[in-house]
Amino acid sequence: MQYFQKGFLIVFSLFCFSSLLIAQPDSTGLSYNLYSSAFFDNKEFTGNIKKGYTNPGFFIQPTLRLESDRFKVDAGFHMLYIAGTDSLEKFVPYLSLSYDITQSFKMIVGNIDSKDSHELPEPIFKTERSYLNQPELGVQFKLNKPKFKSDLWINWERYIKSGSPFQEQFTVGFVTQIKPSTFEQKTGLYASTIALATHQGGQIDSTNLPVTTLINLGKIVGHKFSLPVGNAIAGIEISGYLSSDKSPSPHTKYKNGTALHPKFLMDWPIVHLELGYWYANTFVNPRGEELFGSTSTINESFDERNRKLITFQLSLNKKLHNQFTVNTGFNAYIDTKNGTTEYSYAFRMIFDGKVLEKP
Repeated sequence: MQYFQKGFLIVFSLFCFSSLLIAQPDSTGLSYNLYSSAFFDNKEFTGNIKKGYTNPGFFIQPTLRLESDRFKVDAGFHMLYIAGTDSLEKFVPYLSLSYDITQSFKMIVGNIDSKDSHELPEPIFKTERSYLNQPELGVQFKLNKPKFKSDLWINWERYIKSGSPFQEQFTVGFVTQIKPSTFEQKTGLYASTIALATHQGGQIDSTNLPVTTLINLGKIVGHKFSLPVGNAIAGIEISGYLSSDKSPSPHTKYKNGTALHPKFLMDWPIVHLELGYWYANTFVNPRGEELFGSTSTINESFDERNRKLITFQLSLNKKLHNQFTVNTGFNAYIDTKNGTTEYSYAFRMIFDGKVLEKP
């Protein structure tokens, strides 16, 4: 993992240097932007992998933006509040610097772009991270072409000083997507490749805990096609995942794992439906929804080598305005092995856009 960090920093430095060489003066504009969301997320989980809880709250992220044709600077703060608490869950400064190296390739330093959860699936990246674990901070490179997209990032989650009583912690991710018919079209063949690594370690903390590096790899292939009635689109998708303990001295209970998730999809203008079957064997997903993994969050004696779930998702996503969106969703997880049904539902409203602008 140390070699990955060094390589990442070298690439970053080269891009910074090249950017200075090719930068040209251009016109700038100033605007006031607001990204905020109110949410109510309730999870009715009663099994032995994870117990239920509720997330009622909101976050607000106002920023001043200075931008030109090639660069963008956002500066402000991010505040998260959960109902019923005596203090804020989070109040942190926000600074994001973005530079368009080419028309389709950009670099972001500081707070990175993670509003879409890097387009990662729920077994790898659980949905609530999109509002409870914002903003992410690190370095990011994004490529966006009509038929190909990629996202490479590092999110530094915990910083340590000499003698800190905890380990440093960060996540590295890489996602590529390809769609031969272009992403603008809702139908057609598509495929994604996923790599996500989580790391806990460091050399200057005082914990004496072992270094832990866990890897998730995934491949998604699907095809969507139009139906002759109701502006509906149907599709079939299959995804496969691997998990592996790549620590210098592997020490976790499950060193390697696999998972398979075929799904049937239906899309209407504002409604999305999924029905799938999840089968996993000793699969570990440190950033994903824990119900998909073999490791219990309650007690290790409840760990399950095999997980078999019928998954169901129904969501509504309606844009009421260019900057205002309402989203509701219902998820069900039927555990065919233990004969239990667990579910969750969420209501969320999002405002994301410019409030004031001065050319």
